[in-house]
Amino acid sequence: YLSLLLGYNLYNKAIGGSTSDNSHSTIVDILNIHIPSTQNQINLFKFTNPRYVLDSTRSKDIAMLEVGSNDFFADQIALKNGTLTANQFIDTLSSTVVGQLEQLRKIGFKNIVVSNLAAIQHTPMATNEGIVDMATGVVTQYNQQLSAKVTAWAAKATGVSSVLLADIGNFVAVTIKSAAITSALGLTDTTHSCVTSSATDFSLKKLISTILGTQGNDGCSNPGAHYFMDDVHPAEKIQRLFGYFSYASITAARQGSSYALSEANILSLISKYNLGTTAPKPAKI
Repeated sequence: YLSLLLGYNLYNKAIGGSTSDNSHSTIVDILNIHIPSTQNQINLFKFTNPRYVLDSTRSKDIAMLEVGSNDFFADQIALKNGTLTANQFIDTLSSTVVGQLEQLRKIGFKNIVVSNLAAIQHTPMATNEGIVDMATGVVTQYNQQLSAKVTAWAAKATGVSSVLLADIGNFVAVTIKSAAITSALGLTDTTHSCVTSSATDFSLKKLISTILGTQGNDGCSNPGAHYFMDDVHPAEKIQRLFGYFSYASITAARQGSSYALSEANILSLISKYNLGTTAPKPAKI
């Protein structure tokens, strides 16, 4: 939705299940074969676009680095049993993300958006796994540390025109807690997932079973009424809304101002763009 609203071409090499770097966090490890991480994806872009620094579109291009939640899912057992401390996880992930921002700068990107950690504590998975308190602590501390590190990096990032922190964490917290917002979107269930299979079971058997064996009755009868599609991912209306909010944020930043993440502003977007309706497939504005 964001690329459509901006009128941009979408160059998307993101891969479901990606972590920031497989050297420290990986969801699937089968015969030492991993899902390509964001580090792998950055390396691929550098390899396939060695002369990007000379590209005439650089002044308008936007690089978006959205990563972190899968690192949490990959490490949640270690975090839960204490073999990995919250501070270790937070320090490693935030440093990795800022390191990747620097790589994007060196590639030649002038406009960069980086997301923080989604409010995992509000997901059905967190409730089902009994990790609401742990997730709350990790998400809160990580987002604070990432914000500080990104601010410090941006102050010294020569050649970069704009750096925007996409606050997915607070976006989820604000929208899921607001009865006015969920009502305007036509959402009646903010606690249960629409798809019944667990998104936290990353075994190969379960993965193949989910991909090949999903039947119509695995989903709810009215997905448009759910906040969550599965145990961790927001459903289509919320994803569309975040696209529109991101567009408003980027537009404001280009004008030298900001677009506050508030209930009033979110309700204004829903009303202005009629976002309580069923999200179209394929996506369109």
